[in-house]
Amino acid sequence: MKYENAIFMCIKYIEENIKEDLTIDILANEVGYSVYHFSRIFKEQMGMSLMEYVRERRLICASKDIFSGKKIIDVSIEFGFKTHSGFSKAFKNKFGFTPTQHVIYAIRMSGNMNDKKGGRYIMADNSIKRMKNMDLENANTFVKSEVDFTEPETLYKDLILSIKKNHPSEDLTMVEKAYHIAYKAHDGQYRKSGEPYISHSVCVAIILSEMGSDIKTIIAGLFHDVVAESTLITIEQLATEFSDEIALLVDEVTKFNKVNWDLINQDDCMVDNRVILIKFADRLHNMRTLKYMKPEKWREKAKETIDIFSPIAVRLGIPKIKTELDDLSLKYL
Repeated sequence: MKYENAIFMCIKYIEENIKEDLTIDILANEVGYSVYHFSRIFKEQMGMSLMEYVRERRLICASKDIFSGKKIIDVSIEFGFKTHSGFSKAFKNKFGFTPTQHVIYAIRMSGNMNDKKGGRYIMADNSIKRMKNMDLENANTFVKSEVDFTEPETLYKDLILSIKKNHPSEDLTMVEKAYHIAYKAHDGQYRKSGEPYISHSVCVAIILSEMGSDIKTIIAGLFHDVVAESTLITIEQLATEFSDEIALLVDEVTKFNKVNWDLINQDDCMVDNRVILIKFADRLHNMRTLKYMKPEKWREKAKETIDIFSPIAVRLGIPKIKTELDDLSLKYL
């Protein structure tokens, strides 16, 4: 994207100095632009103002420190908040729950408390008991984008509506064909949540549509797991039934691994952007439903999302996806 290097340098500087004094003047000077010009291009590319981004990153980092056992008051001061109440208000506005409720969730997740040597929460036994018994109804640790199970046919209708909104003149015959083939291919397969596997495929396609992807990418999204999940569908069949281009996209998504993520961070990266978008849509839906995986997998997936997906989302110019991935990840860190 335009100004990518300047924005990437700025974000890198913010991450390395997240607890230091960060002003618009300092950040603009760091990348060699005037305050007015850099403020404008940052908001255009990232979808939020420069200082809004700094505030968001501070709150996310602060939430990790609180979850790891640091005192709320100490964390608020470290991240530049002048008052405890101001920090609590900003925290709740961002995440929908207070720092104290975040601590309660951390206690519930840890299951037990260690002493000072263990580096965890230091509280009297009666305080721990009282906090564990508090009403957790308002301390929902999952973002609003998560929903209960929806029937595949309903999801498919949502997909069609989304495509028609972004591509009103497109013939959707091939999309309908792809849906029915994918539905049959995943028949009898279920996710850990208990829902039919095809629901995940359709949700990935919906996310791609909402991102403005073309029809071929959306169809590839519907098929992104048909080979990996050992269905009877082959890459050759996709080439015959649809096109070589769609088959190649599915094949590249299937073979995508850690090495590919490393390549994306290089200037001469040859990975098709559509493949990356499909992987992002897949990860986003998986993060929305991460609570159905085994708890021991939560931190691993969340850390991977923060470390790999978020920085690349910035480079690709999809800040909204980055924000949701960050929000979802911090619930499990």
